[in-house]
Formats: sequence, C-alpha cells, structure tokens
Amino acid sequence: MADAHHLQPGSHVEPLVISRIFPAPRQLVFKAWSTAEHMKRWFSPETYTVPEAQIDFRAGGVCNICMRSPSGQEYWSRGSYLEVSPPDRLVFKTVVADGGAPKFTAHTTVTFAEEGSGTRMTVHQAYEIHDASARMSVDGAPQGWRTTLDKLERELERMSA
Repeated sequence: MADAHHLQPGSHVEPLVISRIFPAPRQLVFKAWSTAEHMKRWFSPETYTVPEAQIDFRAGGVCNICMRSPSGQEYWSRGSYLEVSPPDRLVFKTVVADGGAPKFTAHTTVTFAEEGSGTRMTVHQAYEIHDASARMSVDGAPQGWRTTLDKLERELERMSA
C-alpha cells in the first residue's frame, strides 16, 4: 500500500465495514438518522461536535453535516441521499471538504436488521480520495465510526426515554 505522501488521487482504498447491535427497535435506530436534530447529537467522532446539519431525508434530498474538531476546525460533508428505505436501508454519497477543497468522497450504505431483541446496524463506506492529505482521515475512519456509534447508542437511549 502506498503511503500518504505518495498516494495519488483516485487511488484504491479498502472500504470500511463496521457493524454493531443496538438494544433498540429497528425503526428507532433508523429514525436516529432521519433529522438534523438527531444527527447533531451523535454523527461525529467522540471529541467532535456537529454545530450544523441540513437533512432532507428522502431520495434526492440533501445530507450536509458540519463536524467541528476540539480546536474549532470545521469539516463539511455535503451530499445527497440516493436511497431511503425505512427501516431496512439507507444509501448516501457525500464529499468531505476542508476549507472548501474536496478531500474525499464517501459512498455510504447503512443496513438495519432485527437481531434478537435489538437491531444490527451495518455501515459500509467506500472512498474516493481527491487529495492525498485525506488519507489520514480515511485511515482513521474505523476508530471514528466506533466512537460515533457510541454516541448513537447514547442518542438511542435518550430517544427511548
């Protein structure tokens, strides 16, 4: 594998696949993706926040999310929903930018399946690198998603209360 300093835009990057079982009904887990209010509470790694989000939760609708780092740097992902099939499947494509410059495109498919008394949610994310400096972010995605899903678990508890 090429290192980040020699990575060419468009280079192949292995897709991320992460799965977790949540102790919540499938409809509730799916609903946590459906509004800006919900997404602002959980859709970022642990030390980041989401100060702004625009969600039009339908095929063709926008999915724009701003993640703010602890130092105040903002990273926007802007895109659209390709498929919204409640409560089974969600597909969206976003371009992640830093200061307006596109860094990478993420093609994300999320599936929701009943498992026992909970829901298995699986995220499959494929990437197109536009700027070699984005490689560190893409390489950090598994850890970022793990802590993001920790926040989702807390949001599901809040939604259930």
